[in-house]
Amino acid sequence: MTFLVDRETRVLLQGITGQLGKFVVEMMSQAGLPPVAGVTPGRGGTMVDGVPVFDTVREAREQTGANASLVLVPAGGLRDAVLEAVDEGLGTVALMVDGVPVGISLELIARAAAAQVTLVGPNSPGVLAPGRCLLGALDPRRFTQGDVAIISRSGGMMSTLAHTLTSAGLGQSTCVGIGGDSVIGLDMPAALLLAQADPDTRAVVIFGEIGTTQEERTAALVASRVVTKPVVAYIAGRAAPSGIRYSHAGAQSEGSNGTAAGKIAALREAGVLIAERYTDVPRLLAAAMSASC
Repeated sequence: MTFLVDRETRVLLQGITGQLGKFVVEMMSQAGLPPVAGVTPGRGGTMVDGVPVFDTVREAREQTGANASLVLVPAGGLRDAVLEAVDEGLGTVALMVDGVPVGISLELIARAAAAQVTLVGPNSPGVLAPGRCLLGALDPRRFTQGDVAIISRSGGMMSTLAHTLTSAGLGQSTCVGIGGDSVIGLDMPAALLLAQADPDTRAVVIFGEIGTTQEERTAALVASRVVTKPVVAYIAGRAAPSGIRYSHAGAQSEGSNGTAAGKIAALREAGVLIAERYTDVPRLLAAAMSASC
């Protein structure tokens, strides 16, 4: 079992006929996890590397059973594309697009929540259950099937952590890139609750960074014992100056708020193991998992 996506997930790509769409189709197909459909208005009836293209999400869902979407549509057309997927009741909708205005993000998050659709992103690399489902642009060769969940604000660091764990013999259950924007759908605490509820996830690795309050709220969940599985965290941005954006739109501290030091202190006090370097994560994780047996 995994969370967000599994073997029964049937992925469609919105914006499949663009350059990025074709790249993602190739990546998914090479992993043996191809999408079942694509959607580009006006291109219905065509194919992209053997994947049928439809004009609407409704047509794709009705004819292929698609139940999750990866949205690759540029920011200008993003709102309509996401609302179409939400209105069709797709279970998980992941937004790879960055540069989404905050007002639109807030609207899409509210609409998805009202429809009980899980919205991942914006600015998300996607979700991967190794060997079972790929909903995103993630290189499956860096991941392997196992029982450790990864929740990350960075797509690059999620792949790096997965590769580091894999090299140490620690496979992954579900890896979710929640996105680096300041306003996102599924956030770190919500993803952690999903990992806690998944019987095949034994432990969780989180990658956090400066900005937002996600790590502090994650610490509160662990401290309250709502989350009981071992959690190891690596927090980036210790040397990032206050008031300057660091890498992602949501990675900016202001004064003493949202700093790496504050996040580390909150997580450590809650009982989360803190890695000084990402290469320390496998050692800490193995020790925590052994202690929890």
